[in-house]
Amino acid sequence: MSSSQLRQLRQEDAEQVAHLFLAAFGESRRMDPEEIRSWLRNKEIEDEWLRVLEIDGRVVGYGDLFVEPDVIQLDVAAPGHWEVFFEWAEAEARSRGAARVRAYFEAGHELEQLAGARGYRYFRSSYTMEIALDGPTPVTLPKGIELRRYRDLDAEVLRAALNEAFAEDPFWHTVTPSNFREFYLSARGYDPGLWLLAWDGGELAGFSLSYPERIGDVTLGWIGTLGVRASWRRRGLGGALLRSSFNALYDRGLRRVGLGVDAQNVTGALGVYERAGMHRVRQNDNWELTF
Repeated sequence: MSSSQLRQLRQEDAEQVAHLFLAAFGESRRMDPEEIRSWLRNKEIEDEWLRVLEIDGRVVGYGDLFVEPDVIQLDVAAPGHWEVFFEWAEAEARSRGAARVRAYFEAGHELEQLAGARGYRYFRSSYTMEIALDGPTPVTLPKGIELRRYRDLDAEVLRAALNEAFAEDPFWHTVTPSNFREFYLSARGYDPGLWLLAWDGGELAGFSLSYPERIGDVTLGWIGTLGVRASWRRRGLGGALLRSSFNALYDRGLRRVGLGVDAQNVTGALGVYERAGMHRVRQNDNWELTF
C-alpha cells in the first residue's frame, strides 16, 4: 500500500520542489534550490504555511499559503496532485472565516479548468515585462528632483513611501519594519547601489529598487519595486526612475531587464513601461473563490 502525507517543507526538499516548479510551469516560474531554502530562513514566513505532498517517500507537490483575515492566497506547484493543495487552502479559509481563496498562475495554464470546476472565477491579471538594452538610456528628471542611492538612514522614510504609494493596490501587504528587513534588505541580490531614491528637497517623491538577478537568473536584471507618491505623479518621474534603473543595471553588465505590473494599475504604470520600450512576455492571472 502507498502512503502519503502533507507535511512542512524541509531544507532537503529544495531540489525536488525546484523541479516541481519547472515541471508545473516551465521557464515562466523557474526556481532554484537556493530560492526555496531562503523561504525557510525568512523570519516573516511561517513554516507551517509551506508544505509538500510526499507519496512513498517522494515529494510530488508543493504549496504555500499567505494567510490574511479575509483572504487566503495559494501558490502551488503539484502536477497531477493539485486538488490536495486547493482542499488545504479552502479548509483553512473556512476554519478561519476568511471570505475568499485566491490562486495565481499563468494565463492559459491547465489550472484554469481545475479552478473553474471548483467554483473559482477570474479576478485580475498582471504582466511580466522585459526590455533588451543596447546602450545607456537618456534620462530627464522633473525640475527640482535629485536621484540618490539608498542609505541605511533612509529605511523608515522609504518604508512609509512604499506603503503610501501602493495603498490602492488590492494585492499590497503593509510593509512593517521586520517585513522590510526580511523581504527587502535581505532579498537575494540586494545591493543599495541599485536602489534609486528620488528626492524633492527633503521629501522622498519616488523610488526604484532593482536587483542584479531574478531568482538565480544572472542574465536578467530585475526592477522589484518602482513607485511614485501621489503628489509627484503625472510629471514624468516614473519614467525617469525606470530609465535610470535601466542605466544602473546596464552599467553592471546586464542586457535584459524585467519587472512585474498589475494589468489594472490605476497609476498608469503599464503605459510608462510600454513607452520606455518594455514589452509583455507573460500574463499571470488571479482566480478567486468566494464563500
